[in-house]
Amino acid sequence: MIEFLEDFLVTQRLLISIILLSLITAVIIMKYWDRVKFWWTCTWYSFPVIGKISKLSKDITSVDEKGWFSSETTLCSDFHRYYDRFDKDPEHYDRCKSYLSKADELGRKPFPLIMWIVVFALVILEALGFAYVLAGFTIPGASESLQQYGAFGIALIISIILVGFTHWTGHEVYKNSILKKIRTYYSNDRREDKKNLEPDSKVKLENNNIDDEEKNYSQLLNRVSTNATVTPTWIVSIVTAIFVVVIAIGATYVRGQVLEKQLTEEKSMTQTNVYEQSLPTSLIQTQENADTKAFDEAQDSDRKGGWATFIVLAVLFVFIQLLGILFGFKWGFVGKESQIAFEDSSDFRTKQDFINYFKREKDNIVKIAEQKLKLLQQKMYQKGTMISTSAKEMEMLKTKDYRTFKEYVKNEARENLNFHNDIEKTKEQVYVKSEIKKDEPKVEIVKSSTILCKNCNSNLDENSNFCTSCGTEVKKETLACKNCNATLDENSNFCNSCGEKVVLKDLIPTCPECKTTYAIDIQYCSKDGKKLELV
Repeated sequence: MIEFLEDFLVTQRLLISIILLSLITAVIIMKYWDRVKFWWTCTWYSFPVIGKISKLSKDITSVDEKGWFSSETTLCSDFHRYYDRFDKDPEHYDRCKSYLSKADELGRKPFPLIMWIVVFALVILEALGFAYVLAGFTIPGASESLQQYGAFGIALIISIILVGFTHWTGHEVYKNSILKKIRTYYSNDRREDKKNLEPDSKVKLENNNIDDEEKNYSQLLNRVSTNATVTPTWIVSIVTAIFVVVIAIGATYVRGQVLEKQLTEEKSMTQTNVYEQSLPTSLIQTQENADTKAFDEAQDSDRKGGWATFIVLAVLFVFIQLLGILFGFKWGFVGKESQIAFEDSSDFRTKQDFINYFKREKDNIVKIAEQKLKLLQQKMYQKGTMISTSAKEMEMLKTKDYRTFKEYVKNEARENLNFHNDIEKTKEQVYVKSEIKKDEPKVEIVKSSTILCKNCNSNLDENSNFCTSCGTEVKKETLACKNCNATLDENSNFCNSCGEKVVLKDLIPTCPECKTTYAIDIQYCSKDGKKLELV
């Protein structure tokens, strides 16, 4: 295997260098993705001829309702996305710390950059080991160089899949430990009126304090994605375990077959008679038997040593995968917004450091955005002087000083504030209407022991069907206004005296014995077994 690795490293030096550089570049881009995006936005805007400023400067006719050119709004909107990322108030630092504390992840860290390098190094080593095993079986009949390329490619794919699954498994194990902790806290809560294990979807990083009065298991559950039963799942772990075992056994088996092939080839090469034909036959036979026995013993030792080595390599392979699972368990977050909370608060010792950092970042973005906006406005003005434009558009091109990126930020802040105020007003109006509806007088059906004739106002027995004085048909039930107690016609929609709206009272299943009320679909009382009546 050492000779294979040496030969592979020498002949495939360029390929290995490209792969390593690609992996390192990918890790760096992942680490600083936001800064890479901002750099690309600035670069793309500044590109000559095909850049975005060159394209936007051609549109000097589109004006929005705020009195800004659409090109200016587009530029400011693109840079405002990055500005908004750093537009944090001082209390945001406290919210981040509190969020991590409630998610039980305060002090936890994301996967370190140095560990990504270690993981990728392990990937390459695993790929080289698999390539040696698979070299003779990947592309039968191909040249040795092509077989090495194919073996390394397949081995690299297997290694990357293993890294992904082991890391995902570690994350799953850590998440299951959090769910187990929630269950333990919940079972230790002995209150009879404790709530069910249901997450509050309204809990976010920005309104982190709305569950301050809740129990620790509720706070933890509100910040972790889980299934409906709040129980651990082991699907990824099982799939990973099966995959690792299959690869370990398969690699060991292939290594064993390669060893047996080599031993067979060695034995076939020793079948020729190396002794003089003039020697006595008995002496030649004795010598050959001795040589065969020695050769078989040597091959047997090689076979046992080889298989022992392969088993050790398989165990080592399994432990490397366990190391990957440990990495996934030790680093990373399961909280819905824990990663954001960590990024916004981890690099600062105090709140003042937090304030100073975000102010610097905002000022830097404002400076760059103002430069790009001024360049765009200059190009638009030059374009306007070269072609015929309306007087209004020309006046806007000249009076551009008030249209700055800072002014755009202020306008966006005002719009967001007005939007949230409108939402709050709508919620308040709905709440007030519901309260008014609860308190408004209602007219309900009232049963009376005596019946009043509507035609002649004579008092009649409650069992009477017709008036004994005038012969008018008697109505068994009358409507009485709850506000003024006026008697109303059964078809009345409004009270004739006070004008209140008539609302028929809903009949509720009620026990005639203990007067306990129940839901509409219940038929018998749970206390005394009496059949319920609609009252």
